[in-house]
Amino acid sequence: MNKIKISLLVTLFVLTSAFTFHKFYVGVFQVDYFKEKKAVQITARLFIDDLEKALYKKHNKHFYITTKDEVPDANSYIAKYLEEKFKIKINNKIQTIQFLSKEQEENIVICYFKINFKDNIKELDITNNVLSDIFSEQQNLVHLNINGNKKTILFTNTETNQKLKYK
Repeated sequence: MNKIKISLLVTLFVLTSAFTFHKFYVGVFQVDYFKEKKAVQITARLFIDDLEKALYKKHNKHFYITTKDEVPDANSYIAKYLEEKFKIKINNKIQTIQFLSKEQEENIVICYFKINFKDNIKELDITNNVLSDIFSEQQNLVHLNINGNKKTILFTNTETNQKLKYK
């Protein structure tokens, strides 16, 4: 009996240590279509340090995102990076994603975007390889609420494009 308890405690310790010391790479995106507002609203939640690394690798420059030392044009660099890595086609037409603002929540940066769109969404084609150029383990979850249909899709560094059809 004591050997079982000790074995369970050792297993619990090993699992807890693995999760404590191993960093995970995940981004969470929310895409909502509001026909009455004639807009698709997008929220991206990313770890600040991961986004910093991606921007540094691309521009060889520190941005100090959401700190008092943040460079004045950080938002434009963030917007450009995310526009390159997160693309949406609606009804077979590439859309312009407009950066609105960002805020910090602990070690997460939350970025807000919108797409002006007034028609019915029949087809959605999403490409998401945000941060997967830096971290091969990166996974991006996209929660969708389109025409009242809710769905979550997963993007990885090998699965960067998903197509959805709506009625």
